[in-house]
Amino acid sequence: MSERILVVDDDSDCADALCRLLSTLGYEAKAVYDGGQAVGVAADYLPDLAFVDIGMPGLNGYATADAIRHHRECSHAILVALTGWAAKEDRQQAYTHGFDLHVAKPMSSETLTEVLSLIDPAAGQSTAARVQRVATRLTASTANDNP
Repeated sequence: MSERILVVDDDSDCADALCRLLSTLGYEAKAVYDGGQAVGVAADYLPDLAFVDIGMPGLNGYATADAIRHHRECSHAILVALTGWAAKEDRQQAYTHGFDLHVAKPMSSETLTEVLSLIDPAAGQSTAARVQRVATRLTASTANDNP
């Protein structure tokens, strides 16, 4: 079974493009275009990882993450805020709302590779240890980009 990835973004072109790339890489990927739909889909789809935009109308990414985290069936999912909201306060708020990682748009191929390594079934470390490793690298990278 391939790993399942949910992409949540009100910009359907961005969501669809990321899904096509993920599918090409061998992942099972599904796009949804609003937070309310994402909450319902996540409970049925049971993603291993979800990329969620923050700045969506209606149910924003923070509320979407909160709701997904409340589904017991989705407790294993790694939630990644993939957003244009990249200030320090935005990152802190993302973590407060249950995101495992915060990634600023546009996401580089190197960052995508790092994030996808989190759901590699052959990885030796626990998921929590892998998330911490990637979060540390991404935070260091962001700090270097914004002196």
